[in-house]
Amino acid sequence: MDKKKNLESIFNPTSVAIAGVAPGNLGQAFLDSLLDSGFQGRVYPLNPKGGEVSGVKVYANIKDVPEPVDYVICCIPAPAVPQLIKDCAAKGVKVISIYTAGFSESDSREGKQLETEIIHLVKASGIRILGPNCLGVYHPEVGLSYASDFPKESGRVALICQSGGSIIYLIRAAALRGVRFSKAVSYGNACDIDESELLEYLTKDVETKIIAAYIEGVKDGPRFHRVLKELSAAKPLIILKAGYTPAGARAVASHTGALAGSNEVWDRLLQQAGAIRVYDLEELVDMMVTFSYLSLPKGRRVATCGGGGGFNVLATDGYAEAGFILPPLPQQLHKEISQEIRNFVKTDAGMILNNPFDITNIASGEGHYAILKRLADYKGFDLLVTHLSINNSEWPYVGASYNIWPDIFTDATIKVHHEVGKPTAVVIHGILSTRDLQRTLELQQKCCEAGLPVYHSITSAAKAIDRFLRYHEKLQAAAREGC
Repeated sequence: MDKKKNLESIFNPTSVAIAGVAPGNLGQAFLDSLLDSGFQGRVYPLNPKGGEVSGVKVYANIKDVPEPVDYVICCIPAPAVPQLIKDCAAKGVKVISIYTAGFSESDSREGKQLETEIIHLVKASGIRILGPNCLGVYHPEVGLSYASDFPKESGRVALICQSGGSIIYLIRAAALRGVRFSKAVSYGNACDIDESELLEYLTKDVETKIIAAYIEGVKDGPRFHRVLKELSAAKPLIILKAGYTPAGARAVASHTGALAGSNEVWDRLLQQAGAIRVYDLEELVDMMVTFSYLSLPKGRRVATCGGGGGFNVLATDGYAEAGFILPPLPQQLHKEISQEIRNFVKTDAGMILNNPFDITNIASGEGHYAILKRLADYKGFDLLVTHLSINNSEWPYVGASYNIWPDIFTDATIKVHHEVGKPTAVVIHGILSTRDLQRTLELQQKCCEAGLPVYHSITSAAKAIDRFLRYHEKLQAAAREGC
């Protein structure tokens, strides 16, 4: 069989069967996710007992399905998997995604023997395997999904992830901040289809413009190195290497059975390839958000504006430490802004007006807009970052006008962004209650719809935007060397 063609069937199957479906079990969860996500092909639940689940007829065996099946999701116990592979081979199935665990990651002799057996079966049959110990594929374009709440809209970001729990978190967390995915693959133990093959495919995938990866270990180091170089030359690649400490490497071995490799080797490898390295799931989400939403600043001169004197001092430290410059205002512009403020309040006492800027005391949307517009128009700034502590707005003794400050400040930021087009980012932090969280989600949604990246701390914003700039600085340097 043509392996490349079978790999295409991972993302674009015309029919899916789910082995091990019963009322209330994980097999039914996979079935319901496909139905709820609007999968465009046919779906066949499998269980020796037959019957019906979620209104769909259940077949006793894959061989009983009356039509061809491209893709099978395996939710049956590990000892039964080899026979399923044999039955799938007889049926002409192209891909099996094995959710089932209990193989090499278990570090048991039986688990390792089972994984060796399925590898032999795969080689003999030509069937492609995702996993074992994985969730499989999320491809919103065709309605292929393993969670009903994942976005149904497609996007530009592809994600590969060795951890099933982590990929669910990453998709949900990034989706809340406006990121949409072209494809996402949980590939587990990678006994057949591994990270290198997936990255090769995504390098050429026209739907994908940005690639993110959570990797615990690699199967073929030289091939992976070659793929990294080719991919990084074509598209941004963001990698979270899990298990980079000795303790983490031991955890990796028991999670997916992968060989983790030394941190120093990974550092050199990713630097040489031009990939962007991050160190936790939040940083990975931050980078997906940054590449999805932030337009490229011309330089590192940042204006930061938000509420709270202490927060502004911390913002100054955060951006300066990340390599940004916070230029002071020219005297004339400083004077003009001070005069502008007096159109809305009697005095600018208590404000900071020389970068960072604290204009919290202006309880007026027009006032915020007027000041932010002047900052965005000023050519001495390459980037505008606004920040607000959502909790600080809940001061019961200052009146209702202050409590709506986050809304009017955010609205002014969005209006200025649309009118001026200067690269702009928003930080919403200080979430201390369920009410804070709800307001944050509402403001975040508003920013996403306006095309603005949102971060949850000043430090994370500074770090993400710095990595984004360094990536483009390297590209520009390489282009100059190539001329």
